[in-house]
Amino acid sequence: MQKRNILFLSSWYPNRVKPTHGNFVQQHAFAAAQENNVQLIYVCLEEGLNQPSETIVDQLPFPVHLVYLKKSMVPLIGTMWNYLRMIWAYFRTLKHLKKQGFNPELIHANVVYPIGIVARLLSWKQRIPYIITEHWTCYSPESHPKPGRMQMFLTRWAANKAALILPVSEDLSRSMKHAGILTDMQVVYNVVNTDLFLPIPRTKRERIHLVHVSSLDDSQKNPSLLIRSFAELLKSHSSLQLDIVSDGDFSNCQSEIKELKMTSNVVFHGTQNPEGVARILQQADVFLLTSRFENLPCVLIEATSCGVPIVATNVGGIKEIVHEGNGILVPSENQTALVKAINQVISRLEDYRPEVMHQEAVQLFSYRSIGTKLSSIYQSVLSAHGQ
Repeated sequence: MQKRNILFLSSWYPNRVKPTHGNFVQQHAFAAAQENNVQLIYVCLEEGLNQPSETIVDQLPFPVHLVYLKKSMVPLIGTMWNYLRMIWAYFRTLKHLKKQGFNPELIHANVVYPIGIVARLLSWKQRIPYIITEHWTCYSPESHPKPGRMQMFLTRWAANKAALILPVSEDLSRSMKHAGILTDMQVVYNVVNTDLFLPIPRTKRERIHLVHVSSLDDSQKNPSLLIRSFAELLKSHSSLQLDIVSDGDFSNCQSEIKELKMTSNVVFHGTQNPEGVARILQQADVFLLTSRFENLPCVLIEATSCGVPIVATNVGGIKEIVHEGNGILVPSENQTALVKAINQVISRLEDYRPEVMHQEAVQLFSYRSIGTKLSSIYQSVLSAHGQ
Protein backbone atom coordinates (compact mmCIF):
# COMPACT_ATOMS: atom_id res chain seq x y z
CA MET A 1 0.00 0.00 0.00
CA GLN A 2 1.28 3.46 -0.92
CA LYS A 3 2.81 5.45 1.94
CA ARG A 4 1.02 8.74 2.52
CA ASN A 5 2.22 11.96 4.13
CA ILE A 6 0.03 12.43 7.22
CA LEU A 7 0.08 15.52 9.42
CA PHE A 8 -0.96 14.64 12.98
CA LEU A 9 -2.42 17.40 15.15
CA SER A 10 -3.78 17.00 18.65
CA SER A 11 -5.60 18.87 21.38
CA TRP A 12 -3.62 16.79 23.90
CA TYR A 13 -0.11 15.37 23.66
CA PRO A 14 2.66 14.49 26.16
CA ASN A 15 4.85 17.52 26.83
CA ARG A 16 7.18 18.98 29.46
CA VAL A 17 4.26 20.61 31.31
CA LYS A 18 2.09 17.45 31.37
CA PRO A 19 4.23 14.39 30.53
CA THR A 20 1.29 11.94 30.33
CA HIS A 21 -1.21 14.27 28.64
CA GLY A 22 -2.80 12.52 25.66
CA ASN A 23 -0.42 9.55 25.68
CA PHE A 24 -3.15 7.58 23.88
CA VAL A 25 -2.86 10.01 20.94
CA GLN A 26 0.86 9.29 20.86
CA GLN A 27 0.06 5.59 20.50
CA HIS A 28 -2.28 6.26 17.56
CA ALA A 29 0.48 8.25 15.86
CA PHE A 30 2.89 5.34 16.38
CA ALA A 31 0.34 3.03 14.75
CA ALA A 32 -0.21 5.37 11.80
CA ALA A 33 3.55 5.66 11.27
CA GLN A 34 3.89 1.90 10.73
CA GLU A 35 2.83 2.31 7.09
CA ASN A 36 2.89 6.08 6.46
CA ASN A 37 5.10 9.17 6.69
CA VAL A 38 3.85 10.91 9.81
CA GLN A 39 4.87 14.22 11.35
CA LEU A 40 3.14 15.65 14.42
CA ILE A 41 2.73 19.24 15.59
CA TYR A 42 1.57 20.14 19.08
CA VAL A 43 1.42 23.69 20.45
CA CYS A 44 1.53 23.94 24.24
CA LEU A 45 0.73 26.96 26.42
CA GLU A 46 3.12 27.28 29.36
CA GLU A 47 2.85 29.71 32.26
CA GLY A 48 5.92 31.80 33.07
CA LEU A 49 7.67 31.15 29.76
CA ASN A 50 10.04 33.98 28.79
CA GLN A 51 10.05 33.39 25.05
CA PRO A 52 8.54 30.90 22.57
CA SER A 53 10.51 27.75 21.88
CA GLU A 54 10.31 24.67 19.70
CA THR A 55 11.48 21.19 20.61
CA ILE A 56 11.88 18.59 17.88
CA VAL A 57 11.67 15.13 19.37
CA ASP A 58 13.32 12.52 17.17
CA GLN A 59 10.75 10.00 18.23
CA LEU A 60 11.07 7.14 15.80
CA PRO A 61 9.19 6.24 13.69
CA PHE A 62 8.03 9.88 13.35
CA PRO A 63 9.26 13.36 14.34
CA VAL A 64 7.29 15.42 16.85
CA HIS A 65 7.37 19.23 16.77
CA LEU A 66 6.48 20.65 20.19
CA VAL A 67 5.98 24.42 20.18
CA TYR A 68 5.78 26.21 23.55
CA LEU A 69 4.08 29.60 23.90
CA LYS A 70 3.75 31.78 26.98
CA LYS A 71 0.22 31.46 28.37
CA SER A 72 -1.62 34.71 28.93
CA MET A 73 -3.52 34.71 32.23
CA VAL A 74 -5.64 37.79 31.44
CA PRO A 75 -9.34 36.83 31.77
CA LEU A 76 -11.33 36.43 28.52
CA ILE A 77 -9.09 38.60 26.30
CA GLY A 78 -6.09 36.48 27.28
CA THR A 79 -7.95 33.29 26.36
CA MET A 80 -8.81 34.64 22.91
CA TRP A 81 -5.23 35.86 22.44
CA ASN A 82 -3.89 32.43 23.43
CA TYR A 83 -6.05 30.70 20.81
CA LEU A 84 -5.07 33.12 18.04
CA ARG A 85 -1.37 32.67 18.81
CA MET A 86 -1.76 28.90 18.89
CA ILE A 87 -3.48 28.86 15.49
CA TRP A 88 -0.74 31.06 14.05
CA ALA A 89 1.93 28.76 15.52
CA TYR A 90 0.41 25.75 13.73
CA PHE A 91 0.36 27.62 10.41
CA ARG A 92 3.94 28.85 10.89
CA THR A 93 5.27 25.40 11.85
CA LEU A 94 3.58 23.69 8.91
CA LYS A 95 5.05 26.31 6.56
CA HIS A 96 8.49 25.47 7.97
CA LEU A 97 7.91 21.72 7.47
CA LYS A 98 6.86 22.26 3.87
CA LYS A 99 10.06 24.19 3.20
CA GLN A 100 11.92 21.15 4.52
CA GLY A 101 10.12 18.93 2.01
CA PHE A 102 7.19 17.51 4.02
CA ASN A 103 3.98 18.11 2.05
CA PRO A 104 1.01 16.61 3.89
CA GLU A 105 -1.70 14.91 1.86
CA LEU A 106 -4.12 14.54 4.77
CA ILE A 107 -4.55 16.00 8.25
CA HIS A 108 -5.32 13.59 11.09
CA ALA A 109 -6.54 15.64 14.06
CA ASN A 110 -7.13 14.17 17.51
CA VAL A 111 -9.81 15.34 19.98
CA VAL A 112 -12.22 17.63 18.12
CA TYR A 113 -12.05 20.62 20.46
CA PRO A 114 -10.04 22.74 20.02
CA ILE A 115 -7.68 21.22 17.42
CA GLY A 116 -10.53 20.54 15.00
CA ILE A 117 -10.76 24.30 14.46
CA VAL A 118 -7.09 24.38 13.42
CA ALA A 119 -7.57 21.30 11.23
CA ARG A 120 -10.46 22.89 9.36
CA LEU A 121 -8.52 26.12 8.78
CA LEU A 122 -5.39 24.29 7.64
CA SER A 123 -7.49 22.02 5.43
CA TRP A 124 -8.98 25.08 3.71
CA LYS A 125 -5.57 26.75 3.33
CA GLN A 126 -3.71 23.64 2.09
CA ARG A 127 -6.64 22.24 0.05
CA ILE A 128 -6.33 18.80 1.64
CA PRO A 129 -8.91 16.75 3.57
CA TYR A 130 -8.90 16.17 7.31
CA ILE A 131 -10.20 13.44 9.58
CA ILE A 132 -10.59 13.51 13.37
CA THR A 133 -10.13 10.82 16.00
CA GLU A 134 -12.21 11.51 19.09
CA HIS A 135 -11.29 10.27 22.58
CA TRP A 136 -13.09 12.77 24.84
CA THR A 137 -15.86 11.67 27.22
CA CYS A 138 -17.57 15.09 27.10
CA TYR A 139 -20.41 13.75 24.90
CA SER A 140 -21.49 11.22 27.53
CA PRO A 141 -24.70 12.11 29.43
CA GLU A 142 -22.86 11.29 32.68
CA SER A 143 -19.76 13.41 31.98
CA HIS A 144 -18.92 16.39 34.17
CA PRO A 145 -18.30 19.23 33.60
CA LYS A 146 -20.32 19.63 30.43
CA PRO A 147 -19.00 21.67 27.48
CA GLY A 148 -20.52 25.14 27.17
CA ARG A 149 -22.73 26.20 24.26
CA MET A 150 -19.91 27.97 22.43
CA GLN A 151 -17.60 24.97 22.80
CA MET A 152 -20.24 22.61 21.42
CA PHE A 153 -20.98 25.02 18.55
CA LEU A 154 -17.29 25.10 17.60
CA THR A 155 -17.05 21.33 18.05
CA ARG A 156 -19.87 20.76 15.58
CA TRP A 157 -18.42 23.43 13.24
CA ALA A 158 -15.10 21.58 13.10
CA ALA A 159 -16.44 18.01 13.13
CA ASN A 160 -19.15 18.40 10.52
CA LYS A 161 -16.68 19.47 7.83
CA ALA A 162 -14.28 16.57 8.44
CA ALA A 163 -14.09 13.85 5.81
CA LEU A 164 -14.52 11.23 8.53
CA ILE A 165 -14.75 10.97 12.33
CA LEU A 166 -13.01 8.08 14.11
CA PRO A 167 -14.49 7.58 17.61
CA VAL A 168 -12.56 5.13 19.78
CA SER A 169 -15.71 3.21 20.76
CA GLU A 170 -19.19 2.44 19.47
CA ASP A 171 -20.61 4.07 22.59
CA LEU A 172 -18.76 7.31 21.82
CA SER A 173 -19.99 7.20 18.23
CA ARG A 174 -23.60 7.06 19.42
CA SER A 175 -23.03 9.91 21.89
CA MET A 176 -21.44 12.12 19.22
CA LYS A 177 -24.33 11.56 16.83
CA HIS A 178 -26.76 12.42 19.62
CA ALA A 179 -24.79 15.67 20.15
CA GLY A 180 -25.47 16.72 16.56
CA ILE A 181 -22.31 15.59 14.76
CA LEU A 182 -23.49 14.39 11.35
CA THR A 183 -20.21 13.37 9.67
CA ASP A 184 -19.73 9.71 8.71
CA MET A 185 -18.05 7.75 11.49
CA GLN A 186 -15.89 4.64 11.71
CA VAL A 187 -14.76 3.25 15.06
CA VAL A 188 -10.99 2.80 15.47
CA TYR A 189 -10.02 1.49 18.89
CA ASN A 190 -7.22 2.77 21.09
CA VAL A 191 -3.76 1.29 20.66
CA VAL A 192 -1.41 -0.65 22.93
CA ASN A 193 2.22 -1.64 22.52
CA THR A 194 1.70 -5.40 22.66
CA ASP A 195 5.47 -5.96 22.56
CA LEU A 196 5.78 -4.13 25.89
CA PHE A 197 2.49 -5.12 27.55
CA LEU A 198 2.70 -8.90 27.49
CA PRO A 199 2.26 -11.70 30.03
CA ILE A 200 5.27 -12.91 32.00
CA PRO A 201 5.47 -15.41 34.90
CA ARG A 202 4.55 -13.70 38.17
CA THR A 203 7.03 -13.76 41.02
CA LYS A 204 6.10 -15.80 44.09
CA ARG A 205 4.61 -13.63 46.82
CA GLU A 206 2.31 -13.87 49.80
CA ARG A 207 -0.17 -11.21 48.71
CA ILE A 208 -2.76 -11.08 45.93
CA HIS A 209 -2.17 -7.85 44.00
CA LEU A 210 -5.09 -5.72 42.85
CA VAL A 211 -4.04 -2.85 40.55
CA HIS A 212 -5.72 0.44 39.67
CA VAL A 213 -4.32 2.94 37.14
CA SER A 214 -6.05 6.28 36.57
CA SER A 215 -5.93 10.04 37.07
CA LEU A 216 -7.91 9.58 40.34
CA ASP A 217 -10.27 12.30 39.16
CA ASP A 218 -13.13 12.10 41.64
CA SER A 219 -15.96 12.96 39.24
CA GLN A 220 -14.95 10.37 36.63
CA LYS A 221 -12.76 7.67 38.19
CA ASN A 222 -14.62 7.45 41.53
CA PRO A 223 -11.57 6.43 43.64
CA SER A 224 -13.65 6.49 46.83
CA LEU A 225 -15.64 3.48 45.58
CA LEU A 226 -12.34 1.71 44.93
CA ILE A 227 -11.04 2.42 48.45
CA ARG A 228 -14.27 1.49 50.23
CA SER A 229 -14.59 -1.75 48.26
CA PHE A 230 -10.99 -2.68 49.04
CA ALA A 231 -11.64 -2.10 52.75
CA GLU A 232 -14.61 -4.46 52.54
CA LEU A 233 -12.48 -7.09 50.79
CA LEU A 234 -9.80 -6.92 53.50
CA LYS A 235 -12.32 -8.13 56.06
CA SER A 236 -12.17 -11.59 54.47
CA HIS A 237 -8.84 -11.41 52.57
CA SER A 238 -6.09 -9.97 54.76
CA SER A 239 -3.45 -10.97 52.18
CA LEU A 240 -4.62 -8.45 49.57
CA GLN A 241 -2.56 -5.50 48.32
CA LEU A 242 -3.90 -2.57 46.30
CA ASP A 243 -1.36 -0.97 43.93
CA ILE A 244 -2.37 2.48 42.67
CA VAL A 245 -0.63 4.16 39.73
CA SER A 246 -1.57 7.78 39.06
CA ASP A 247 -0.29 11.18 38.03
CA GLY A 248 -3.20 12.72 39.98
CA ASP A 249 -3.69 13.94 43.53
CA PHE A 250 -3.41 11.04 45.96
CA SER A 251 -4.04 13.10 49.12
CA ASN A 252 -7.81 12.52 49.32
CA CYS A 253 -7.37 8.78 48.83
CA GLN A 254 -4.58 8.78 51.39
CA SER A 255 -6.82 10.35 54.03
CA GLU A 256 -9.53 7.78 53.42
CA ILE A 257 -6.99 4.93 53.49
CA LYS A 258 -5.63 6.12 56.86
CA GLU A 259 -9.14 6.47 58.24
CA LEU A 260 -9.91 2.89 57.22
CA LYS A 261 -6.61 1.71 58.77
CA MET A 262 -5.23 -0.06 55.72
CA THR A 263 -2.06 1.91 54.89
CA SER A 264 0.01 -1.29 55.06
CA ASN A 265 -2.10 -2.85 52.30
CA VAL A 266 -2.08 0.06 49.81
CA VAL A 267 0.95 1.07 47.75
CA PHE A 268 0.94 4.32 45.76
CA HIS A 269 3.36 4.20 42.82
CA GLY A 270 2.79 7.76 41.54
CA THR A 271 3.41 8.63 37.91
CA GLN A 272 4.95 5.83 35.84
CA ASN A 273 6.25 5.70 32.29
CA PRO A 274 4.87 2.94 30.01
CA GLU A 275 7.62 0.55 31.08
CA GLY A 276 6.76 1.14 34.74
CA VAL A 277 3.05 0.57 34.15
CA ALA A 278 3.84 -2.64 32.26
CA ARG A 279 6.03 -3.95 35.11
CA ILE A 280 3.26 -3.36 37.65
CA LEU A 281 0.54 -4.89 35.45
CA GLN A 282 2.67 -7.94 34.73
CA GLN A 283 2.72 -8.71 38.46
CA ALA A 284 -0.99 -7.96 38.97
CA ASP A 285 -3.61 -10.59 39.75
CA VAL A 286 -6.67 -8.42 39.07
CA PHE A 287 -7.13 -4.99 37.46
CA LEU A 288 -9.84 -2.70 38.90
CA LEU A 289 -11.61 0.29 37.35
CA THR A 290 -14.47 2.06 39.13
CA SER A 291 -15.31 4.88 36.67
CA ARG A 292 -18.64 6.68 36.43
CA PHE A 293 -18.14 7.35 32.71
CA GLU A 294 -15.52 6.31 30.14
CA ASN A 295 -14.85 5.81 26.44
CA LEU A 296 -12.33 3.03 25.84
CA PRO A 297 -9.62 3.28 28.53
CA CYS A 298 -6.15 2.36 27.24
CA VAL A 299 -5.24 0.88 30.60
CA LEU A 300 -7.91 -1.81 30.22
CA ILE A 301 -6.35 -2.80 26.90
CA GLU A 302 -2.91 -2.81 28.53
CA ALA A 303 -4.19 -5.04 31.33
CA THR A 304 -5.74 -7.41 28.80
CA SER A 305 -2.52 -7.50 26.82
CA CYS A 306 -0.66 -8.45 30.03
CA GLY A 307 -3.17 -11.24 30.66
CA VAL A 308 -4.64 -9.63 33.79
CA PRO A 309 -8.37 -10.25 34.42
CA ILE A 310 -10.48 -7.12 34.85
CA VAL A 311 -13.28 -6.02 37.16
CA ALA A 312 -14.75 -2.75 35.88
CA THR A 313 -17.92 -0.69 35.97
CA ASN A 314 -20.17 -1.14 32.96
CA VAL A 315 -19.99 2.39 31.54
CA GLY A 316 -19.22 3.87 28.12
CA GLY A 317 -17.25 1.66 25.76
CA ILE A 318 -15.87 -0.67 28.45
CA LYS A 319 -18.41 -3.38 27.59
CA GLU A 320 -16.96 -3.49 24.07
CA ILE A 321 -13.70 -5.01 25.32
CA VAL A 322 -14.51 -6.74 28.63
CA HIS A 323 -16.19 -10.14 28.39
CA GLU A 324 -16.37 -13.39 30.36
CA GLY A 325 -12.99 -14.50 29.01
CA ASN A 326 -11.13 -11.53 30.47
CA GLY A 327 -13.20 -10.19 33.36
CA ILE A 328 -16.49 -9.10 34.90
CA LEU A 329 -18.55 -5.92 34.54
CA VAL A 330 -20.59 -4.42 37.38
CA PRO A 331 -23.04 -1.51 37.61
CA SER A 332 -21.53 1.88 38.36
CA GLU A 333 -21.64 3.00 42.02
CA ASN A 334 -22.56 -0.51 43.22
CA GLN A 335 -20.09 -1.46 45.95
CA THR A 336 -21.79 -4.76 46.76
CA ALA A 337 -21.62 -5.92 43.15
CA LEU A 338 -18.02 -4.75 42.83
CA VAL A 339 -16.84 -6.65 45.92
CA LYS A 340 -18.71 -9.77 44.80
CA ALA A 341 -17.14 -9.63 41.33
CA ILE A 342 -13.62 -9.19 42.71
CA ASN A 343 -14.14 -12.20 44.96
CA GLN A 344 -15.36 -14.20 41.98
CA VAL A 345 -12.29 -13.36 39.92
CA ILE A 346 -9.91 -14.09 42.81
CA SER A 347 -11.56 -17.48 43.36
CA ARG A 348 -10.94 -18.55 39.75
CA LEU A 349 -7.70 -16.83 38.76
CA GLU A 350 -6.40 -20.07 37.27
CA ASP A 351 -9.29 -20.16 34.80
CA TYR A 352 -8.09 -17.04 32.96
CA ARG A 353 -5.69 -17.66 30.07
CA PRO A 354 -3.11 -14.84 29.81
CA GLU A 355 -1.75 -15.88 26.40
CA VAL A 356 -5.25 -16.00 24.90
CA MET A 357 -5.99 -12.55 26.32
CA HIS A 358 -2.72 -11.22 24.92
CA GLN A 359 -3.40 -12.60 21.44
CA GLU A 360 -6.82 -10.95 21.45
CA ALA A 361 -5.10 -7.65 22.25
CA VAL A 362 -2.63 -8.20 19.40
CA GLN A 363 -5.46 -8.82 16.93
CA LEU A 364 -7.56 -5.83 18.01
CA PHE A 365 -5.30 -3.16 19.51
CA SER A 366 -1.68 -3.61 18.34
CA TYR A 367 0.31 -1.08 16.31
CA ARG A 368 0.08 -3.37 13.27
CA SER A 369 -3.68 -3.93 13.59
CA ILE A 370 -4.63 -0.28 14.10
CA GLY A 371 -1.91 0.93 11.70
CA THR A 372 -3.32 -1.23 8.89
CA LYS A 373 -6.83 0.03 9.60
CA LEU A 374 -5.68 3.67 9.57
CA SER A 375 -3.78 3.17 6.29
CA SER A 376 -6.92 1.77 4.69
CA ILE A 377 -8.90 4.78 5.93
CA TYR A 378 -6.29 7.24 4.62
CA GLN A 379 -6.33 5.61 1.18
CA SER A 380 -10.12 5.64 1.08
CA VAL A 381 -10.42 9.31 2.09
CA LEU A 382 -7.71 10.44 -0.33
CA SER A 383 -9.19 8.41 -3.18
CA ALA A 384 -12.55 10.04 -2.56
CA HIS A 385 -10.80 13.42 -2.87
CA GLY A 386 -9.11 12.44 -6.13
CA GLN A 387 -5.65 11.86 -4.66
